[in-house]
Amino acid sequence: MTRTVSNLINVILYQCGWFCCVLGAVWGYPVAGALAAFSLLVLHLILASSRRVEIQLMLTACVIGVAVDSLQQAVGIFTFKQDSSWPLWLPLWVFVIWAQFATLFHYALRWMSGRYLIAVIFGMIGGPLAYWAGVRLGAATFGDNPVMSVLSLAVVWAIVTPILLRLSQWFADEKGCYRLPVKGD
Repeated sequence: MTRTVSNLINVILYQCGWFCCVLGAVWGYPVAGALAAFSLLVLHLILASSRRVEIQLMLTACVIGVAVDSLQQAVGIFTFKQDSSWPLWLPLWVFVIWAQFATLFHYALRWMSGRYLIAVIFGMIGGPLAYWAGVRLGAATFGDNPVMSVLSLAVVWAIVTPILLRLSQWFADEKGCYRLPVKGD
């Protein structure tokens, strides 16, 4: 499998997982959506060239992401749609979506490796767009000042994305392709 095909599969798994999480929350099935997205994480791990490296990055991204989202939710930047049966301060799907995001760094976002300014710009634009889409779909709401919410997200993601990029390099695997036969690498 070529790197291009691996990257395409990686993006498809990520986007499907993102939609499972967000639409599960919107449609009133947040745990089911999170579990469906988690099954895509398992598929990613089955295909990944280094499960250990992927698990390390996913867990690290979850810790960072949950801390960041908890703080932003606490100060009113946004509020996630809650499930009354879920006991934690953030919905399960938020944890899963951060793990989903981490799966991109050794595959579809590998081209960004070492390009921290690009990672800053990518995060500054992509992070708020993802949250904006989640808000528009109904999985979250922005605080009283939506412009301030988006600006805050831009700053946070401009910091978090290069950090995750650096961590992905630290946990790096040289292959960057899924475990199927590789040609044209």
